[in-house]
Amino acid sequence: MDRGTLEAYLLLMSVSDEIREIANSKLSCHGLGEGRIMTLVLLLENQPEPLSHSRLAELMTVTKGSITGLVDSLEQDGLVKRVEAPEDRRTRLITITPAGLELVNTYLPQKFQGIERLMSVLSPEERETLAILLQRIQEGLPSYRSE
Repeated sequence: MDRGTLEAYLLLMSVSDEIREIANSKLSCHGLGEGRIMTLVLLLENQPEPLSHSRLAELMTVTKGSITGLVDSLEQDGLVKRVEAPEDRRTRLITITPAGLELVNTYLPQKFQGIERLMSVLSPEERETLAILLQRIQEGLPSYRSE
């Protein structure tokens, strides 16, 4: 392996790890984790319609069991609530509460500002090039995974 390949790989891993660490730190200040904020954002995007456990699991590409645990904790914190499906009282749907909506509306603008500050060191052309390069690396993941 040539030195440049290894250096690029190690830098990509280091930057990725540091971004994830900072993002998780900022999430935890709000009592959130990646799964919790993603659940709230999906419920917000789907408003006013609630989502089923199955649909949430599908959108988040996780198991229904994982969704049940997430929803349980969010419901305990008053951020979501379960409601009966109008067409089938046995089915429970999930909707975001006003407290959940307030939390997301407080957190997301801060998150977006942080992303803008992080990416502001790159010109628009450099951001576009970075996105293209990362997509190409993403295309190589299946072969990397199968090794």
